[in-house]
Amino acid sequence: MKRNPQCFRRFWIRNKNLSALLVAILLCSQSGLATTLVVLVSGNAIVFGADGKDVDAWVQDSQLAIVGTGTFDKIAIIQNRILVSTTGIGRISGRYDFNSWIKSLPIANNTSVENAAAIIKKKCGPIFKREWDWQVRHSRTPVTNLSGDKSLPWVSYRVGGNELAGPRVYLVEIYIDWANKRLKNPTIKTIYPPAKGVTTMKNIFVQYSSVNGGGMDQLFTKGSDIQRQYLKLYDREVGAAIYDEPLDVEGLRKLARILLTLEIETCPKSFSFPIKVCSTIPRQGPSCKTYEQ
Repeated sequence: MKRNPQCFRRFWIRNKNLSALLVAILLCSQSGLATTLVVLVSGNAIVFGADGKDVDAWVQDSQLAIVGTGTFDKIAIIQNRILVSTTGIGRISGRYDFNSWIKSLPIANNTSVENAAAIIKKKCGPIFKREWDWQVRHSRTPVTNLSGDKSLPWVSYRVGGNELAGPRVYLVEIYIDWANKRLKNPTIKTIYPPAKGVTTMKNIFVQYSSVNGGGMDQLFTKGSDIQRQYLKLYDREVGAAIYDEPLDVEGLRKLARILLTLEIETCPKSFSFPIKVCSTIPRQGPSCKTYEQ
């Protein structure tokens, strides 16, 4: 697609998270997203949760200006059995839109979760490499996020579902090699089951992406005021996450909503409703619920 190198670059930046997963993308189009994200696994249940806030911004060269906000769906269901969530770039005009792109991939109803993650890894690389190369050719130094944190990936996907051996969750990411000013090849790693030494929790696995020092960070800080408060308010759900107690799928869904709501309440300028929580258990198709407040 031929583009005018002098044009303004419009971005959709999901969540004005100035210190965590906000990714502002230098594309001659609308794009970009980031989110506060929750991944929960307990027994056979997998739950993904995300807030829905995005930020509309204009970028010219390396200058970023926020011009509005909206919402964006950051969790997709594939073949009625696999959950996929994204952070980073959400759209590249005329070339990529997460929600339609993810459903167009050659993922069959019998494709394993691991192979689905591998397909995403294979197909996403060329899209973002072309965009990166275009930016570099036109001497545009990409701004990856509003905080200027160069350690964050340009785009990432979490892929989860149940297999005969139990729940599986994978992470696909594309990072930037700033020293050589190039986009690295996509990487893939297993989130669940966790590698040895990653966690001591045996009944419930919690992974989240949020603002450094935000609500979820405080909740999981031993003895914090928020931890004490939320243990009183939600003894079953929060207690399970902190003390490694089993939770059924309903409890996991509620816990995801609690965690995301807490993050929104403590960082209202960065995150907001609606919240989307999706879950999947063996022999049943995934289901999602959206919470407007």
